[in-house]
Amino acid sequence: MVNTLRRFAVIVALLSSTVPSSAQMRVASPLGSVGAMPMPLTPFTHFAAPALSLSPLSMPALTPSFVPSVAPALSAALPVSLEQGRAYFDGAAAKPDAPAPANPARAPRGETVSLNGVVLPARMFSDETVISGQLIRAIDAANTSIDIAIHGLALREVAAALVRAKKRGVKIRVVMNQTHVFPEKQRDTRTAEVQLLMDQGFEMKMLRGGDMFGVMHNKIAIFDNKILETGSYNWTHAADTWHWENAMFLAEQARIKAYQEYWNWMWSISSKIPSKAPALPTPIPEGEPHPSLPSAPEDADRSVTFNGVSLPAQTFSPGRVTAHLERAIDASRISIDLANFSFTSEVLRDALLRAQERGVKVRIVFDAQQYRYLSEMHWFAEHGFDVMLSAGKSGEKGVMHNKFAVFDGVLVEAGSFNWTRNGERNNYENAMFLDAPDDAAAFASHFKRVRDQAWAPEPDDHHGAGAAPEDVNLGH
Repeated sequence: MVNTLRRFAVIVALLSSTVPSSAQMRVASPLGSVGAMPMPLTPFTHFAAPALSLSPLSMPALTPSFVPSVAPALSAALPVSLEQGRAYFDGAAAKPDAPAPANPARAPRGETVSLNGVVLPARMFSDETVISGQLIRAIDAANTSIDIAIHGLALREVAAALVRAKKRGVKIRVVMNQTHVFPEKQRDTRTAEVQLLMDQGFEMKMLRGGDMFGVMHNKIAIFDNKILETGSYNWTHAADTWHWENAMFLAEQARIKAYQEYWNWMWSISSKIPSKAPALPTPIPEGEPHPSLPSAPEDADRSVTFNGVSLPAQTFSPGRVTAHLERAIDASRISIDLANFSFTSEVLRDALLRAQERGVKVRIVFDAQQYRYLSEMHWFAEHGFDVMLSAGKSGEKGVMHNKFAVFDGVLVEAGSFNWTRNGERNNYENAMFLDAPDDAAAFASHFKRVRDQAWAPEPDDHHGAGAAPEDVNLGH
């Protein structure tokens, strides 16, 4: 009944705003005859509506000011202009859309975590911290166990710390990227550090990705089931010395549990290291389908809320990361700052384009070496994105190896995952969403430092065809 009265009142307001004073009509409503009003001599002099009829009568005009005396409950429903009235009559909402829910307030994660009395930094960036030194302190603090999944190992001091831990009884298990145990490029050799772990009898397995270029690309360590270390940082001298990198120590038990389950799954599908190198994968002919690896276990926890969208605290590949990143991009309203070593994902490219078209400020820093060869990265510069290029910390040697994004200044995605097809389908990777304000502030600050050192692309910065495979160059 109230909806009928509201529509009736809107009709009255519409008619009274356009009617010449010489024409009159009687309005019959569910309330009975309520008076007369002007009626325009136009094709609009007749219309049908339930329980509403019109007939000529000479009486004073009915205006919107008269309606409250007829139906007081309708006064709040009346439009304030003819345009609003028409919109309401045509089916627009009586009230404006409710604003999207605000992001929940989160407590800071803090500047440090503790492992058996040893204080470690919660987050590290290679331009501020010698990350290997903090990693060695964590290894030396471990009492019972260290589970590792590492893409590359080329740091003598880290290998020595692992040997010390093993000798004092710490149970150490290592999932190593297969192509670092048995290099597949003629110019590459197994590092002395990997050989040392093999010679010392470490409990060690290897895991290879799918297709020709898939890798076990994680950089994960779990210490005593108390703290987790991950990020973009490979355990190499180059990562310490030349590259832009990030790493984190985290103590949240739910996050550690999810990473431990993922590590256990990788361990279960890894191979013992044989005495001779396994056969190389058979190349897939051009045009043939490239099968993906089985998907990683899905993390059911949805503990991060961003602009009304629920996201997992962490997610893993093969097969799980891209869809969550796309949802984070689509939920962004203000800004996206992206620092990525390599980028080939059409799904995430299209999501970023949608974001830019709806007014989100998208800024990108790519690694200059990968940009040189990958047309998918050059596409962003061609389509008007704010793209900058960066090499190593000196601007001459090394790479911009970060893989992180800051959404609306409040949500961070970080881990080992490059935004690539390979990373999604053929690699073993991890990514986490962080919404603690100190994490967001720290990654935003690091993005600024990287971007301040970067340069806008020139034509000579992209060579096009003949690209090296993503995620393979320089052991990243």
